[in-house]
Amino acid sequence: MSGKAFSEKITAAEAAARALVDAGVSMVNCVPASGAASIFETWKSLIGKVEPWHYHEEVAMGMAMGASLAGRRSTVVIKAHGFAKAANAVIDALSMGAESGLVIIVAADREGRTSDTVFDTDSFVAGTRLPFRRLAAEEMYHGILEAFDRSESMGLPVVCIVEDDDLPAYVTAPPASSRTIPPVDFPPRDLLRHNLLPVNNLYPHEVLQAKLTGRDWRALPRPVLPSIPEGLPVKFHATVRSCMPVFDILKNMHEEIDFIMGDTGSSALFSCPPYDLVDATAYYGGSIPMAAGALQAGAKKAWAVTGDWSFTAAGHLGIHEAFRRGLPLKVLIFHNGSAVATGGQTLDEGVFERILKGYDDFVSRVDAGDSAKLRDTLYSAQKSDRMEIVVVDIV
Repeated sequence: MSGKAFSEKITAAEAAARALVDAGVSMVNCVPASGAASIFETWKSLIGKVEPWHYHEEVAMGMAMGASLAGRRSTVVIKAHGFAKAANAVIDALSMGAESGLVIIVAADREGRTSDTVFDTDSFVAGTRLPFRRLAAEEMYHGILEAFDRSESMGLPVVCIVEDDDLPAYVTAPPASSRTIPPVDFPPRDLLRHNLLPVNNLYPHEVLQAKLTGRDWRALPRPVLPSIPEGLPVKFHATVRSCMPVFDILKNMHEEIDFIMGDTGSSALFSCPPYDLVDATAYYGGSIPMAAGALQAGAKKAWAVTGDWSFTAAGHLGIHEAFRRGLPLKVLIFHNGSAVATGGQTLDEGVFERILKGYDDFVSRVDAGDSAKLRDTLYSAQKSDRMEIVVVDIV
């Protein structure tokens, strides 16, 4: 990309966008907001692409997490209130870590001129424990580049706080970039670090503490995940056994799948042996955005594994973004009519069915007990070049 001489001036928003280009960022997700919009619009003009806006900050964050796990640099550009909205995903991104640089640019509005409330952005971000730095207008370009380097050296997401009022200000244009972005392969799988589960909550936390304090997390003893089904808590036994025929088929297909993403629930327990299938598990409803993000970052085949309650609560928000982008996402929904992990609360079947109705053309349903049809349905979805939603009914 051609740069301008030091004597020329550009806006701070343009400097931020140039940093994203020069950092080799492959995914920039933005929910419309005053300051955030100026950075995103400038970035789009610099790369010469038409990129859609995001509707929901949590989904934008989840997709960026998926891209990072797939080895691609990613960014979320949102306002401070949107960061609070995305905090569910943000907190899990911190524990899960970043494989490739993941930077969140938070546009603050200290006087609340374009916000519903005056919001103490710095205190909120500090409370999440994410590494962060507030950037002045002149620091925008180099500060964002340094944030990507810091994210990758620490293996954590990093936040840059910028002030809305600073973004129209004129700053010195950076010189032409001489940075080279090396090709990236999918990072090695690490089921212990990337699966945030009740049966595996201590190790990711210990890794995080080591990263935050500058210790070598690789020196930590690695635990052994419990075996399915006997090693799991008793409350999961029946549900896990009913899901095993599905995961037996997925295990046979596994070599053809780049990523299987889960969200907290009984189905994500299949990250445990002898299946070892779920690559990453995060917040409730996060499997779909993470799998979509991995696809957008270059994966060819990615599955999101979720439950009916999780899908109804939040997962469907990721479906919207996958649909808009034409991503060939594969979604596997276990339908048992209850929230097993939280006490067996009953699903509102009417709401579940109404959500599915919006994507009726993409939905296939199969009974878990019909082994022949189950196999045919899953293999057909895997071979498809479009989005597929497979609902497995479990009695």
